[in-house]
Amino acid sequence: MSELEPKPLEAGAARPAVKPENPLANLLLNVLLPVIILTNFNKDTGFPQLGPKGSLVVALLFPIGYQLYDYWVRRKWNLFSLIGFISVLLTGGLGLMTLSAQVFAWKEASVPLVLAALIFFSHRGKKPLVKTLLLNPDMLDMAKIEAAIERSGTKAGYEWLLWTSTLLLTATMLLSAVLNYFLAIYFLHDKVPGTPEYTAGIGAQTGWGYLVVGLPSLLMMAYALYRLFKGLKVLTGLETDDIMLPR
Repeated sequence: MSELEPKPLEAGAARPAVKPENPLANLLLNVLLPVIILTNFNKDTGFPQLGPKGSLVVALLFPIGYQLYDYWVRRKWNLFSLIGFISVLLTGGLGLMTLSAQVFAWKEASVPLVLAALIFFSHRGKKPLVKTLLLNPDMLDMAKIEAAIERSGTKAGYEWLLWTSTLLLTATMLLSAVLNYFLAIYFLHDKVPGTPEYTAGIGAQTGWGYLVVGLPSLLMMAYALYRLFKGLKVLTGLETDDIMLPR
């Protein structure tokens, strides 16, 4: 092997550090500021009011700018960041086109529905999404895990663990789709598209979504991750410190 060629990582070897995401900046720029702008600066008159369309555009600039900055700093696309980016564009587009509450509600449900389908149908492919979402190679020593599974002859158990984790993640996305739909209907059903009230409804629906939709989804994903880690420890005989990459 040439000295100029990169050497493959050995099991247990530390990977180059990726700059961690700032959770406070993530929450502020992707959630809090857009919601504040949509709910408080959407009137047509007065300063610093932006109007329904202006408040939507300004609110969208924060999450879009954050995603671009995050990619520039960390040099990698995050699947959830990409989905959030697409969702923000759809939210802004439908809001600016002043479409009905039903259309907006279906948009809110469409993103987790598409993700549920991708997670479920990718399981039989070469790169199941459950591995991308839960078995992060930047955190887990996948070479050591897979070697331990081969030694212990528990590959069938490993495949079953991945399949049940896939079903859990699919169910999480389906629950998110249903909750998103009904939450949008609740806040927008009596609002006239293009009015400050409609824009404020979008802001309220977005804000409450992180509690009504985000919290149950987060708990279900946390359970899926806990169950996966517990299963890996049983199948491999490794402890948590052995499963994780050294830092």
